Amino acid sequence: MNMASDRKKRDISDADIIAIGAIQYDTKTGKVEEFKSLIKPITNPYIYPHIEELTQIKQEELDNAPTYEEVMRKFKAWLGTLSQIDGIYTFGNLDFTCFNNTDKKSSLKYNHPRFINNIRNLFIDIKEKYLSYGIRCMNYISLKNLLTSANIDFEGDAHDPLYDAYNLFILDKTLEQYEDIRDILKIQDIVKQPFTILNEDLDNRFEQYKKYFYKNEGTYNEDCISIEILKTVRLYLLSIKDFNIYDIDMIRDIGRKLDTIDKLKDINIGYFYLLKNFYLDMMDLLDDLMLYKLNQEEYEEEINNIIKLFEEDLSYDDICFDENLKISC
Repeated sequence: MNMASDRKKRDISDADIIAIGAIQYDTKTGKVEEFKSLIKPITNPYIYPHIEELTQIKQEELDNAPTYEEVMRKFKAWLGTLSQIDGIYTFGNLDFTCFNNTDKKSSLKYNHPRFINNIRNLFIDIKEKYLSYGIRCMNYISLKNLLTSANIDFEGDAHDPLYDAYNLFILDKTLEQYEDIRDILKIQDIVKQPFTILNEDLDNRFEQYKKYFYKNEGTYNEDCISIEILKTVRLYLLSIKDFNIYDIDMIRDIGRKLDTIDKLKDINIGYFYLLKNFYLDMMDLLDDLMLYKLNQEEYEEEINNIIKLFEEDLSYDDICFDENLKISC
């Protein structure tokens, strides 16, 4: 939590921390402990009106708050043995940036040790952790949006640091435990432009699948959503048949789209496995494009061949393009 105006990013990253909240989870016992404290500002003693409105922290409370040094000594004592801590998780790197800057300013002003020095390596941006699951958290903008996508209600006030920590803990526990919810977030990564333009039904069909999965409403099941994705991928293939192969920005964009498909091909429901051969073929083609091994005509021949092979894989599993893919499942 900080006091900066949100008009400029550099203002935020250089702001004073005015509150800290953390949840400590013991993986052996399941015990949960809380830490929360206000912190007296270091550089600017006055709270901005919009920050006061968001946080409900009053000027009088800050005036009487303990110093950063006092709070950090209590916080490190609360953390316990550092070698036993798996990580200090944050949603994005802004918390660590503000923490680091406040720590530096306070140590210079009051001549105390840098409290962050021996814990900085414990900080883990949970967005980076979830990338290994194929979940691109940067697409969700906020923790609250990601919780909503995972069908988790946000508890408490959105700008309270302890509630933020608690909700992050619940999200992490949920995603660690449920692979099928992680799959929902992987699928959501393709439900955006240009895919939603190529397939105007995609967004609606994905919402139907979430209702089926989360609320057991409707009949739009795993087979249906995977077929809808296969349909979308084929439409995307058709859209890049004639692009200028010397357009390096377009080649990079195709690479980003293949990153999305890479995560989808490993989902163990429905027909997502049919994306595996397609993905490998497209990666080979992309490598050839990056190395300028193909001319325009050769590229178009290769794309047509990949489309043909993709359709053969679909037919082998009784997914007929005319019957299943031209219309929604």
